[in-house]
Amino acid sequence: MLRGMFVYPWDLQDEGTPKVAARLRGAGLNWVSLATAYHAGKFLRPHSPRGRVIFPEDGTVYFRPDPARYGLLQPQAARMVVEHDALAELARHAPDLQVTAWTVGLHNSRLGAAHPDLACQTPFGDVLVNALCPSQPEVRRYLTALCLDTAAQPGVREVAIETPGFQTYRHGHHHEFELVDLPPAAETLLGSCFCPACLVRAREAGLDGAALADRARQDLDTFLADGSAPLPDPQADPDWAAWQDMRAQTVTSLIAEIRDALPRETGLSVIPSVQTPNNLCWREGSDLAALSRTADRLDVTAYQRGIEAIAADIAEVRATVGENAALGFILRPTWPHVTGADELAACVRAARDAGADRISFYNYGHMRLQSLDWIARAL
Repeated sequence: MLRGMFVYPWDLQDEGTPKVAARLRGAGLNWVSLATAYHAGKFLRPHSPRGRVIFPEDGTVYFRPDPARYGLLQPQAARMVVEHDALAELARHAPDLQVTAWTVGLHNSRLGAAHPDLACQTPFGDVLVNALCPSQPEVRRYLTALCLDTAAQPGVREVAIETPGFQTYRHGHHHEFELVDLPPAAETLLGSCFCPACLVRAREAGLDGAALADRARQDLDTFLADGSAPLPDPQADPDWAAWQDMRAQTVTSLIAEIRDALPRETGLSVIPSVQTPNNLCWREGSDLAALSRTADRLDVTAYQRGIEAIAADIAEVRATVGENAALGFILRPTWPHVTGADELAACVRAARDAGADRISFYNYGHMRLQSLDWIARAL
């Protein structure tokens, strides 16, 4: 079984690839999921030798991209790439560790701000710059090219796409804030994209996207005024359920295009959701069963809190995708998800009982080093 760790390139640079690789091996790990395309953040680093807080560059890649592969949307290499090639360093110092290129796909505020016409739009026409829209042909071209470019880098055995589809309205954007309590229905309506490309896809699916956008505006206006009127259930209302199906088909077909474009020897994994629990993944246009049949595998976040909730989420995902789907689970070996090695071991057992063929842990740079001891004992 593959046993992996999610790692940032700046942690390899600051702590030294040989040292990090030795720590991972010591914990019983044999696989690294390295961030090769990532977003902005403000991260606490408990064991970094170069300061305890880092602000990564927004919407950059951690290799030297080939501009000729891309169209209108062009990736930008992070400044650190000039002096540190994390993939090459792993290939040189840790050839025994299998490498997955962890690729944040359509969550890219840099590109969204530069190309607002390619970002998702609320029913009111507000541009959500943090979310490129998977209905847009240029966005689909960009993500396919990014995966191909990434697969061509040294040592990459697999590309794992996170945020391959739509994002929810709440996504931890910079100073994201409201003084109105948003129930799930309101958040779903605010996060539904009605850009021109989505309206075209809706029309092709036999849906009246403009009429749905008008309904959403009316419902949200009433809700934002005084919250008195009930909002439609986006899964139970027939029109909205059909809209969600269209969004899921949009995302699944994009993954199919990428799988067809990649070399056969390069694996394609999908991290289908950042929702907790995973039965909320439909908000992002993720159909777990369909994606498991389209990609080579799913690597699913199990980020509930406590053993029972984590195990239940794991079991429900397996039931949803079926017993034959290639499936891995991502655990957080830290507070507030687990409190020690015994609880982490119970989560590992739940993943193994669900037929996971690999287990990974998030994230080396964020956690205390004592979590490596928990992982070693749990495995």
